[in-house]
Amino acid sequence: MDYKDIIKNINDNKMENLYLFYGKEYFLIDNAIKAFRGNLNESMIDFNLDIIDGRETDVASLISSIETLPFMDERKIVIIKDFELLKGKKKNFSDSDEKYLVDYIDNIPETTTIVFLVYGDIDKRKSFVKKINKNGKLINCDKLSDMDLFKWTKKTFENGGVIIDNPQIMHFIEQIGYKDKSSEKTLSDLKNDINKISSFVGKGNTVEKGAIDKLTEKKIENDIFKLIDNIGAKNSSSAMKILNDMIEEGESVLGIFAMISRQFKLIIQARGLQSERLSSKSIAERLKIHPFVAGKALKQTTNFSDSEITEIMNYLLDSDYKIKNGLIRDTLAVEIFIGKYC
Repeated sequence: MDYKDIIKNINDNKMENLYLFYGKEYFLIDNAIKAFRGNLNESMIDFNLDIIDGRETDVASLISSIETLPFMDERKIVIIKDFELLKGKKKNFSDSDEKYLVDYIDNIPETTTIVFLVYGDIDKRKSFVKKINKNGKLINCDKLSDMDLFKWTKKTFENGGVIIDNPQIMHFIEQIGYKDKSSEKTLSDLKNDINKISSFVGKGNTVEKGAIDKLTEKKIENDIFKLIDNIGAKNSSSAMKILNDMIEEGESVLGIFAMISRQFKLIIQARGLQSERLSSKSIAERLKIHPFVAGKALKQTTNFSDSEITEIMNYLLDSDYKIKNGLIRDTLAVEIFIGKYC
């Protein structure tokens, strides 16, 4: 049973006792929360819906919440976010605690639905995960398929009150870069861009290509991320292909140099803030950048040492000077850059 069928059953009040939603598509996970909430009596929701931070709770608190009977409603729903035993960590739970919870899953009260939510990956080797998979529903909230993405995008535009043709939907999807394997774009990012475009166009009006190009994040930024990823992975052939594609699409080499330089500056800054144990969200706020960009910079910190980044920055500055003064062709400078650091 896939995500759509699960959500349909929840909306139809055909709920199981146990669920685990996990994955990188946070929008789908948050949508599941809305579906569960929608099945409760809104006036009694404070009594019948518990949302627990799984990183801070303990066995006694969990069991107490699960075994509390619903009040003036048919069901009690307990939502547990980022439960540490699902991610292979043990800060608040001993081995005996874990064994107790694994056994307890066989005895969940019929009037209670337990929903585990993990924003990211889970450790499927864990006995706790295996038991949930055996007794309940394990749902991977990953990126949408091509057809589902098309339908979701079309519906989201239409919900914004605008008219959009199929070719423009395809252009929007291509422009945003969601389908790229290396892209960390989420449905939340797409929804934000759709809202911007819909507001710009106005209700009842048609979305044209120009509005999409004007208001979405340009594909070059995703290409720069991929280029730097491939340089970090020492994959010169892929890096060179990305570079050639960007140049063929009309991007200036100096512009490419500038964006590469900006990204390496962000990598240095992100590394420094990460050493202060700041979260990705806090780093994005501190640097005043989009969380997607901050997350990418944090991932890329692992591919380069401080000395490598310093050397790269020096090369970029030196090449910028030589290009502007006619001492080297721009395309040659960037090809040397890829060859040198791959």
